Amino acid sequence: MSPAERYRRVAAMHAAHLDQGFLATLGAPFLTEVYRAMDEAEGSVLLVEESDGRIVGFMAGASGMGTIYRRMLRRPVRLTSTLMPVLLRPSKIMRMFEILRYGRGAGVDPDLPRAELLSVAVDPGYRGTGVAARLYRRLETHFARQGIGAFRVTVGESLVDAHRFYRRMGAKPAGRVEVHAGQGSLVYVQEVSALPVMGARGRPA
Repeated sequence: MSPAERYRRVAAMHAAHLDQGFLATLGAPFLTEVYRAMDEAEGSVLLVEESDGRIVGFMAGASGMGTIYRRMLRRPVRLTSTLMPVLLRPSKIMRMFEILRYGRGAGVDPDLPRAELLSVAVDPGYRGTGVAARLYRRLETHFARQGIGAFRVTVGESLVDAHRFYRRMGAKPAGRVEVHAGQGSLVYVQEVSALPVMGARGRPA
């Protein structure tokens, strides 16, 4: 599967299965550019799990949003064309600014980790099979390799199953935030175990 096709499929999965979030309303073309930037930008990662040649789950994370925004701005014509329907609707522009403000740390406790889990989705037919847990551990490994000791996860207050999942994975509640006015979310912090130091024969030193 080519990178371009992978971004399109991840975007389609986001639009279909994360449809309660605002980003899904911006359309698959824009989401494709978002995930392309996440995969290409320094300090961010797009993880996917495949089965029988199709993507059945994905997870994205980053040590900061700045590099992702800058990566998207490298393709201004494509970015503008994917956002054209949004630019005609002031209410959506306002919500986009709220996301940008949050991505830059506005309203976030400065003591919380800068790194974060940005999005995750699993095909309904594969839920309960461990896909989300495997992606989560891969994200932990990614951050550990960067020397990052913890990351945060922002979860809408109404998403009961998501809260249960993150608590089971070891994340601890650390505060509350409003990404969009009037819509509360809980913030969890996941501590990341350091990778073992390997000896000359590939064994833990």
